[in-house]
Amino acid sequence: MERDSANAQQATYWNEIGGPHWVEQQHQFDRMLAAFGARALEALQPTAGERVLDIGCGTGTSSLALAEAVGPTGEVLGCDIAPTMIAAARARCAAIDGLASSQLSFAVLDAQTDVLGPADSPFDAVFSRFGVMFFSDPAAAFTNVARHVRRGGRMAFACWQGEERNQWIAVPARVMRGFMPNPLSPQPNAPGPFAFGNPARVDEVLLAGGWTNVNIESFTASTELGAGLGLEAALRQTMGTRAAQDLRVQVDDATFQAATAAVRAALGEHLVDGAVVFDGNVWVVTAAVS
Repeated sequence: MERDSANAQQATYWNEIGGPHWVEQQHQFDRMLAAFGARALEALQPTAGERVLDIGCGTGTSSLALAEAVGPTGEVLGCDIAPTMIAAARARCAAIDGLASSQLSFAVLDAQTDVLGPADSPFDAVFSRFGVMFFSDPAAAFTNVARHVRRGGRMAFACWQGEERNQWIAVPARVMRGFMPNPLSPQPNAPGPFAFGNPARVDEVLLAGGWTNVNIESFTASTELGAGLGLEAALRQTMGTRAAQDLRVQVDDATFQAATAAVRAALGEHLVDGAVVFDGNVWVVTAAVS
């Protein structure tokens, strides 16, 4: 599989660090992201018999929802750059009775560079729940994806608005960076969760990638950390984020523990009926191939 150096870095991170944390905390992340995935799925409107590509499928939650929508006559391919995530998705779905491999399959693929399917069997639709913000060259990635979609096919995805619009990460990250000798703030347009925070850039990238009829809708929903299981569960989820990884490699044990205590206190200010709750703000994006 051919990958440029930037996407290889993403693959390494998600396979070795981000992926294992996600697999361990699958229930927490699924609950946190449920409303956003549902809204993007509603925007896509998959129908029975369609062939759908799920980009950045992770542990398979969105792929399962798509497979249910397209039914036994449809086909869903979930792809992810990280073998760790794909292995977890396959194991999860293998345990589901009555789910045929012809209806739902998974592959380790880089949507920016890889062949995503046979030329004589293009996808009807493309979906992603927070999986399209990590490309080193997003215009090239969306160009490649468009090549694998039939004329008139469509796409819907959810992506985060800027970090400043998502206090579930901005609050703890601000605390953690206060303990770092060399704090690493998100760089505009750099691959990462908030790469598509600017809707004008999303529009530009999709048009450059050959997509048309781009529509970008703001959507807000409550975001529960730790699956609503209390402060310590929210803290465990938060201390597995990339900001926490940056903190861990920069400071000694005592400083890390002090930072963790400060993050706990900051999250505690957002307890609502025993759950740590913030508003999450995303863009729900739709587009088509002409």
